[in-house]
Amino acid sequence: MAEIITHYDAQYAYDIVKQICTVVGPGLPGSSQERARAAIIQKELEAHLGSENVCVEEFTLAPGAFLGSLPLSAIFMLVAVLLNIATERFTGIFPWLTALAALVFSILAVLLVYCEFLLYKEFIDPFFKHAHSVNVIGTLRKPGTQFVKRLLIVSGHHDSALENTWIASLSYGFYITLPTIVIGLILLLATSTIQLTGVVTSNMGLVRFGTLGWISLVYPIVPAMLFALFFNRGRENGGTVPGAADNLSASAVAVAMCRFLVANPACIPLDTEIRFISFGSEEAGLRGSRRYVECHLYELRRLDARLLNYEVIAHPKIGIITTDVAGVKHAPEMVKSVIAAAERAGVPYQVKPQPTGGGGSDAGSFSQAGLKAVNLLPMKVPEQLVAFYHQKNDTPEILTIEPLFNVLKLTFEWLRTGGE
Repeated sequence: MAEIITHYDAQYAYDIVKQICTVVGPGLPGSSQERARAAIIQKELEAHLGSENVCVEEFTLAPGAFLGSLPLSAIFMLVAVLLNIATERFTGIFPWLTALAALVFSILAVLLVYCEFLLYKEFIDPFFKHAHSVNVIGTLRKPGTQFVKRLLIVSGHHDSALENTWIASLSYGFYITLPTIVIGLILLLATSTIQLTGVVTSNMGLVRFGTLGWISLVYPIVPAMLFALFFNRGRENGGTVPGAADNLSASAVAVAMCRFLVANPACIPLDTEIRFISFGSEEAGLRGSRRYVECHLYELRRLDARLLNYEVIAHPKIGIITTDVAGVKHAPEMVKSVIAAAERAGVPYQVKPQPTGGGGSDAGSFSQAGLKAVNLLPMKVPEQLVAFYHQKNDTPEILTIEPLFNVLKLTFEWLRTGGE
């Protein structure tokens, strides 16, 4: 068991979270507040590693594109709905134009959500305002190490999220929002296709069948548009969500692990480099981790890099997550190594797929590139999700020491055996 890790180490991580929330507050991707949060993490790492072993990598992104795809999709849905309803009310050539246009806008609405929001592709980013964000990287080796054969990474992200309108307003009713959006998009695409087919074949029965009526408008079409249009709020001055659990807890644990290993260098494996990374702009579609992978891909492959990522360290039982963004599967050997570390550390754990189905973490950026990675999610879903996830009350007060302590113990066991 990893008894060498103490609650004092976990308290240090908690104190970092509290400091950032008190001094800076929320920090949306690309905001000056996000950079200020990163600067505190950089300072803490430099205190342990020295400034020569800490670097900041800046990157460019369009912070509004990822979640901006939802309201834009809602607008396209509205145009498609109006065109669909209007098709049967015109004569002559107009039904061709309206039915075809309805189908085109319904396709665009689906593509926006599918490519940008579900696959995390930068589908519409070129059309949005760009900003800058940073990744903070600290590097540690056992004293005297000259040649590195393996790279181990522990990571979190320091940006915070937009406030989710529907979790705050609907509580457990939030779980109807995303399914309703998906059902609405699929229904609109299907009806528009049927309607255009009816127009092309002069089959009025198909035209009427493909024209939206009151029942389909009441559910799911109108609710889908409303849910997508007002999915998030709080875009000014760094946002309204402090992000203590999601995800300062993770970045703080990475710093605490760094602090511990600097004080206990004998625990560092031979021929191994350990990097402690706090990614920027995860909440904008994993942009920080994607940029890091793109920039370092050759090196990450050459050094057989292995990433242990943390998300929302808020519950004593650690979720070892096997899937990630777009359903990508994390490397089985990584899952196996983390399970073994959890058992050696004597901490409670559960192996499961990503609990929200389509959501992603920074580990997903690595796994999508064919690198070895896994994500830890010490969060009780749905109870804690409804309680504070992407909400104003994600403050240090919701954190407890035990989850931080358990993740530190697991991480120590994973690192000291070289990620095996």
